[in-house]
Amino acid sequence: MDNLSSTTVETTEINTSTGIDKDVIVQKLNDEMAHLMLPATIYIAVLMVFGLVGNSMVCYYYGFKTRRTTNSFFIVVLAIYDITVCAFCMPTEIADIELFYTFENNIACKILRFVNYLAGIGSILTLIAIATDRFKKICKATAPQLTLKTTKIISLVVFGTALLLSWPSIAIYGSIQVNIPNDIGIELRGSDCTSTKDRQYRKYVWAFNIVHFLMFIICSIVLIVLYSIIGRTIYHHQKSMQKYRCKSKTTSTLNETSFTTSSFNVESKANDGVIQSEKADRSPAGRKSHAGVNQLESSDHNVEKQRKSKTKDVDRETVNIDRETIKLTLIMIIVTVVFIISFLPYLSLTVWRVYNGKHEAEFLSGGGLVGFKIGSRSFLLNNTLNPWIYGIFNTKFRQFFFGWIRFTKSG
Repeated sequence: MDNLSSTTVETTEINTSTGIDKDVIVQKLNDEMAHLMLPATIYIAVLMVFGLVGNSMVCYYYGFKTRRTTNSFFIVVLAIYDITVCAFCMPTEIADIELFYTFENNIACKILRFVNYLAGIGSILTLIAIATDRFKKICKATAPQLTLKTTKIISLVVFGTALLLSWPSIAIYGSIQVNIPNDIGIELRGSDCTSTKDRQYRKYVWAFNIVHFLMFIICSIVLIVLYSIIGRTIYHHQKSMQKYRCKSKTTSTLNETSFTTSSFNVESKANDGVIQSEKADRSPAGRKSHAGVNQLESSDHNVEKQRKSKTKDVDRETVNIDRETIKLTLIMIIVTVVFIISFLPYLSLTVWRVYNGKHEAEFLSGGGLVGFKIGSRSFLLNNTLNPWIYGIFNTKFRQFFFGWIRFTKSG
């Protein structure tokens, strides 16, 4: 790390006997660090803008413009978690980076970390609820399905669980006094929004982070297993429907060929035996036989009509699964994958920092420190990307979004 530039050293090279204004030095070091952290600041600012716009549109569209279903309700819940992070946590994260050594607002820090954990835990548990809903709809279609009332109860339980698992962050995080490395040989202390470095609380910090890391691993495994089963079921369903269509086409072709051959034979014989046929028709036995033939033809017609009706119903059901269920499931799979990928660096780096037991500026410098600050906030990607995933894969939402943009520009 470029601890203290030569200019700073020169301007603060004062005899220790006369005293040194440490606050001035700390402020100068903080300004230099804020300049170094400019890429991280821009990164969060961009995520904040896109996240606020996208999640606001998701809340409005799925909350008021679409039919209320269990899935649309869960999507709105996810968007509320995301928009909370974008509106409150991201600006505070920017302040935390800019005030690298001078973040002294203890309450704001505690609320920031608490809301981050609350939103993260609430989101992953909501994703499990969505995966369960998808599983029941695709793999257990004949079983009782989730209702809107049940969905609301599940969301409240998820929120309560997230609260229970997040509140320790209020005790662990705060505006903590940290050592500031420097080249002028004096002890400098600054304030940063981070977890406590006090040795007597170290075991609690470890327990808190291990619990959350294990929870993340377990929830990720549950999501992967559920969507693997769902994907396998969809694959076999599609394969069966393709075989059914091929079989239906073959059967239809054979029936048409048989019908044509039969009609040709009947027509040939009718020309040779028209008189005998007329005489037979006048007799009681002939009339009975003729009625039987009519009845048989009527029965064949009904069977063929039912077969065509069933074929249409199956095709209609297949189209519905293709366009709605499968597409919606694909969207939620991508959302889940993005969540897992975005949270993994954050959790790993957090555990690594706890393992070191020091402030990151004491064992990292320059680009490595910038990378750490960005990586330790990788979870913010999840809060921003979700609405854009819906937009890419949901045609109606995309049309609504760009229609809103055109309306705003014209207005």
